[in-house]
Amino acid sequence: MKRVVTAVVSVIAGALLLLSASPAGAAATDEYEQSKQAEASISGEAAAPADKVPWRNSIFSYENTFSALTLSKGADLSYNPYYAQSLSFRPRYYVRDDISLRLRLDLEIELTQSDETDTTREWELSDMLIDVNYAPTWMVIPYAKVAVNPDLRFTFPTSIRSRGRSLMMGLAPGVAFRRSFDLLKGNYLKNIGVTYGFRATKYFHEYATAQLAESVCGGLPTDANSPNADTGCLQTGKYNRSWGFTNSLGFQLAVLEKLSVSGTMMFMNYVMHKGAAKEVVINAGMDPITMNETKVNHSAALWFILDVNYDLYDWLSLSAGISTYHPQLDPESDYYAPFFNRFTAFYFDVTIPVDKFVSQVQTWTGWGR
Repeated sequence: MKRVVTAVVSVIAGALLLLSASPAGAAATDEYEQSKQAEASISGEAAAPADKVPWRNSIFSYENTFSALTLSKGADLSYNPYYAQSLSFRPRYYVRDDISLRLRLDLEIELTQSDETDTTREWELSDMLIDVNYAPTWMVIPYAKVAVNPDLRFTFPTSIRSRGRSLMMGLAPGVAFRRSFDLLKGNYLKNIGVTYGFRATKYFHEYATAQLAESVCGGLPTDANSPNADTGCLQTGKYNRSWGFTNSLGFQLAVLEKLSVSGTMMFMNYVMHKGAAKEVVINAGMDPITMNETKVNHSAALWFILDVNYDLYDWLSLSAGISTYHPQLDPESDYYAPFFNRFTAFYFDVTIPVDKFVSQVQTWTGWGR
């Protein structure tokens, strides 16, 4: 019982420590959150301590993010700086050594003028992600020594964007293949790990398109007897995703005992809902308009992340990096540069592993020993 109480108190203390540092958050897009999740899913697991606790590898993370174009006022036609902060809570619980449950929930805020929120410095909640991870020691490809780790992800629409898209749930099985290689002996460049990951996501929506907060129906009623009752007069014309497929390639290089460099490249493809041909009443007294079946139902994006991580203490790590997420084509149908373009952002993270922080608090106070 003492251990449980100590853990709860220490977790609360860690949260207060981070919150006192700055108003946390980052008004990132849902694609940003998905990419960060993909990065975390292929980064490998920390070794369990000798006295294993079931909530090991749970973390708090505090992040600062700003866009590359923030540094150059003349880079675009109009200056649109972006600076945001986020607080991420990612608890984890091990049912047994090879099966764990992981949850992620972020609180985000943009401190510059937001292009996506209704009010200045509006707090945003991310979607809630729950992963069921299976990492048995026996699941290794013979001879190649490649570890195979399957998992299953559930996405619940706690963000305002997903609720606007009428998302009910996302179901995403995935698998990661990991291989580690020893390099030099000594303290420098000791090891490198490489990873390939794949995830397929099925999105369950109530409507095929995104929605507006209020009815926009040209004065027509929006009840069940309305000719537009099947759409509720709430469509914006942007079709929701039906399926998503992500391929990830990553590496993690141990430069020093406490210093590592990692990189991730993700290739994301989405299959959108298709609109069937139908007649739509635009306004009372007018003839219906025939809407043709939608022809394009595919979109693609790339995401590149380069990160440098330093373990300041066992219970506190710092990381900084650069990330570039973008659709493949710009408005003129030219390809964006994959590593540095107008979507490039820099970030700085402070991360606290909860189990190690609790152990440190016990050492400081002697409580729970």
